[in-house]
Amino acid sequence: MSTIKDVNEIIYKIIGSCMEVHKTLGPGYPVEMYKKALAVEFAERDLSAEQDRTVEVVFKENLIGTIVIDFFVHESVIVALRCQEDLKDIEIQQVLRCLPLTQSSMGLLVNFGNVKIQYKRILPSRQGRMDSRKEPSIGVAAYREMGKTREGNPIM
Repeated sequence: MSTIKDVNEIIYKIIGSCMEVHKTLGPGYPVEMYKKALAVEFAERDLSAEQDRTVEVVFKENLIGTIVIDFFVHESVIVALRCQEDLKDIEIQQVLRCLPLTQSSMGLLVNFGNVKIQYKRILPSRQGRMDSRKEPSIGVAAYREMGKTREGNPIM
């Protein structure tokens, strides 16, 4: 598992890649085009990124479905892309719910839909991070609405 310093360096490179893609393309394209451009940019910056990773969702030991994550970078950071007017709280919650499914330490929600790029760094709650040191398998309850965005706003 990566240290928090390593993860922060990865996040910094991811944000730089997103800014470069947004600066070059600008707003207005479908999210799939930003995803393809970002894959190119990640490769140029030596970021190991798995695109469209499928993750299983289990409820009471029963597989109930799958979720597709836009990018899983260096096996430690989830990147979710949007192309819309503004980011919604539910989208932050969706990324927050994916963290324990992938054993990720951090998520990044990026919106290419505005003149200025929007991004939110999403962390599990402090309780969830402490629980992750005790057990390798983290329950969704540890990643409740107590999570924080990079800006320090509580998740509601």
